[in-house]
Amino acid sequence: TYTRREIPLLGRRHRLWAIYATGLRREIRRPAALFAVGVGTTITTVVSLVYVLFAPLLLPGQPLDLTFFILPASNPAMLFFVTLTAAAVGGGLIADDLDSMALTLYLSRPVTAADYLTAKAAILGTLTSLIAVLPLILTPLLGALLGLFAWDIALEAAAISVLLGFLLTGFFTALALFLSSLTRRRAYAAAALFAIIFGLVGTETVLSSSGAVSDPSVLYLSPWEDYLAVARAAFGVTGDPINWAVGLTILLAATVLAALATWLRMRAMEVVSG
Repeated sequence: TYTRREIPLLGRRHRLWAIYATGLRREIRRPAALFAVGVGTTITTVVSLVYVLFAPLLLPGQPLDLTFFILPASNPAMLFFVTLTAAAVGGGLIADDLDSMALTLYLSRPVTAADYLTAKAAILGTLTSLIAVLPLILTPLLGALLGLFAWDIALEAAAISVLLGFLLTGFFTALALFLSSLTRRRAYAAAALFAIIFGLVGTETVLSSSGAVSDPSVLYLSPWEDYLAVARAAFGVTGDPINWAVGLTILLAATVLAALATWLRMRAMEVVSG
């Protein structure tokens, strides 16, 4: 008699790694992703290192303590290139699979919606963190090696920078994946991400700078200002016009809600099982 041999299924860890590795290789071959990540990492890193190397000349009155590191953490170039990376990479992570019907194949296998989203989030998080985390870590370490900062201050600044970078990375990752899950076109999700982020930042800037609204709570409209409020508090900078705890709550709530909405959408999709 003929006995059919069943091929053993790969474990959950191997399935996650397969989705992550395949997606990461595909994304880093895209010119838009290479530009966003490569140029973004280079510019933010160079600016951060310039702050350290030429601090006595460029910032003669700036104390060389923990508060110094708010400068690289508040670099506007980081906002632009993190947004660009999230749009260029994250905009297509789910949308491309919807368009090619690959998502149906993924979820018809022993891959759950949570597994799929975890792998996709890891892809975008890896690339985004090169801009949001790496430059902020290098700055205090270089400063300590040059003797500008004590090692305890540098290590504390590096730890804070990691947490701040993860906060920003998590927010943009969750938002990008949510928008990508709503369309089959990568460009639509990318455009929506830019419109939301810079629409909120622009609205807040206009309202606060024109004097039309004197209430500082208008700053909460901007995710960048929410992040800066948290960063200033973390590095011990005083005099922030808004409460850092409220800003942190807004960013975390938006991240969780976007992630939950994306998961629910994945769960609601019809899956062909074989």
